Amino acid sequence: MERTYHSIVESPHLCDIEYFAYRFDDEDSSKSYIDLHLKKGSEVCKLRFWDPRDLEIEKGFPYATRGMYIEDVSKHGLESINVYVGDFESTNGSITFWAKSVEKTN
Repeated sequence: MERTYHSIVESPHLCDIEYFAYRFDDEDSSKSYIDLHLKKGSEVCKLRFWDPRDLEIEKGFPYATRGMYIEDVSKHGLESINVYVGDFESTNGSITFWAKSVEKTN
């Protein structure tokens, strides 16, 4: 199946990770989220991923994350999973996870 990149941010692999935080709600996982701020030059894109799952962070994070992509997987038929954050390079420092949704924040 061909990869469909999410339109929320263009070329995340060209950005640096400026901020990363995980808020976990053990009573209601739908209230859990990951805040991820991506910086390119002087611009910062602040993203919130709702109901994240299967978070993996490789040794070397947040450096060498130049393969990051955000994929729209809503057409894959996965229950409550519509977004995948992956890495197309084999360098150390990648971050990967699944999420129900993603939105821009202020």
